[in-house]
Amino acid sequence: MEKYTAIKERVVKYKNMLDQVTEWRSTWSKYLKKFILKEIDKLLEATGLEATISEEEKIKGLESITIKLGNKKSGIYEMPTDGNERKDFFKEYGSLVYSQLFNGKVQVWMTYPFIEGLIEPRPPQLIGIYAPPEFNELLIITHMEAFLKDLTEWEDFDDDDNPNAAAPPKTQIGFGFATAPEEPEE
Repeated sequence: MEKYTAIKERVVKYKNMLDQVTEWRSTWSKYLKKFILKEIDKLLEATGLEATISEEEKIKGLESITIKLGNKKSGIYEMPTDGNERKDFFKEYGSLVYSQLFNGKVQVWMTYPFIEGLIEPRPPQLIGIYAPPEFNELLIITHMEAFLKDLTEWEDFDDDDNPNAAAPPKTQIGFGFATAPEEPEE
């Protein structure tokens, strides 16, 4: 019947998508997780970047890989007033995460550095969502580059390059600059 043509096409697309999700979930456990781990290991070794890699496998089908840059004393501390030891503030250096989504795709996101007890962590930043066939060595490198770029910007924070930062208005002084527009004479 012609009146069901459009809905039949939607049913076919839906069933194909369900099959695709099943295939993508299978790809994670058969190949993709190992590929991501291998590429991250190679990248860390080649660059000398120190990180720990952990796998979250408690909930099958929603597994993740986390590349964590660690934490250590930030160099900021509180001096005691009662003679006790000083209180050091620790800094988390951020992480890059590959996590499976409900549909078999992989979400890539990062956490920003923060100093425990002083600075609230920024919300995680989404880098992208990818179907398993999109993964290759260059994509992993691109994720690490984006991660390191954002971390470097966080570390180099100031408001010089931020157009939204509150800055005093610039006053132009010199010939040809009026403080207020002149009213035309009639």
